[in-house]
Amino acid sequence: MKVKCEYCGNFFDDTLEKCPNCGAPNNSIRRSTADQPTTVEELKMWYVSNGLPPEDVTRFFIGVDYKEPKAFGIYKDENSGNFVVYKNKADGSRAVRYEGTDEAYAVNELYLRLKQEILQQKANNLKNASGSDSSGSNSSGTKGGKSGGKKNNLFLIICFLIFLSPVLFAGIFFMVGVGMAVNEPNEGYYQKDGIIYYHSTDSNGVWADYDASSGEWEQTEVAQELQKHRTAKNYYLGKDYQDNLGVSDFKQSILYDDITHENAKGYYKVEDRNYYFLPTSYGGWYSYDDGVGDWTPVSKSELPPDLQHYNTSQNFWYTPTWDSSTQMTDFENTSYYEQYEDRTSSSSDSDSSWDSNDSWDSGSTDWDSDW
Repeated sequence: MKVKCEYCGNFFDDTLEKCPNCGAPNNSIRRSTADQPTTVEELKMWYVSNGLPPEDVTRFFIGVDYKEPKAFGIYKDENSGNFVVYKNKADGSRAVRYEGTDEAYAVNELYLRLKQEILQQKANNLKNASGSDSSGSNSSGTKGGKSGGKKNNLFLIICFLIFLSPVLFAGIFFMVGVGMAVNEPNEGYYQKDGIIYYHSTDSNGVWADYDASSGEWEQTEVAQELQKHRTAKNYYLGKDYQDNLGVSDFKQSILYDDITHENAKGYYKVEDRNYYFLPTSYGGWYSYDDGVGDWTPVSKSELPPDLQHYNTSQNFWYTPTWDSSTQMTDFENTSYYEQYEDRTSSSSDSDSSWDSNDSWDSGSTDWDSDW
């Protein structure tokens, strides 16, 4: 969303700390959450505060244009002023995830990828720990059999369930599950019965088809043959967009933006009606009913069209905090927000903190994909 500079009248992105025209401070700078980094320097501090290994171990280089293979990173190009988020693949080629002036957006892209990698590394450590005792010795000094190995593994799993937070366990279980989901069709374009489809592995697997009348991709259900990798591969056209497909690039579509981006937490306003958004996993959208004088949950389909899509909704976000001068109550005083606080405080940022006793194996990272 654009804001107007109080000093020179120039309009600029609300994520910038200063007006790029006159240098005046942005007093209404947008922050998505209190603890989420929105600048490169904040991301550096977050990295250190969570006890992560050195950058040459994790292969995440913050504020560095690292040139060698197998690396994630973010830096500011001093020539263009753009922030660049990149991945150097195993063959040394570079895939640019983002390049632009929006620092908060750029930082969030690498922040989310780093958190994903932390979960995967923790899952790897858990798996390695589960298998390490399978050939241990019993009390008589001989190697334990299958029964002993199963007991050791069961003990480790029980300990894991007891001591690890439920939210973290759910995250790790999801990440491991994704890696084992051999039946999941590949990401990319498919053609069946003359119709072009796209399967996105983001957001738990979304299928879309192209509506020629609107020129847009729309989420859809697909035939049974496309739902399993074994049969879907017969209709697979490839992961990358080709001009001869007769459709637009899915990754340039409104739907792709919707499933790969999350709205900022806070207040939105459309046609004099106020809305509040919590992260989807904690509730989603709420609207303020002037007649009742209270907040109520609202489904995405009930939202004004401008709020139903990520790109357009950003124009109606106006603040993360309540202003007492309004005629509505503070959403943070509702039971919905209390439940959100209880769940977030229980999980805290434990899924991102690193146990120094664990090992980080960057060799297990998928260095061949674009991201």
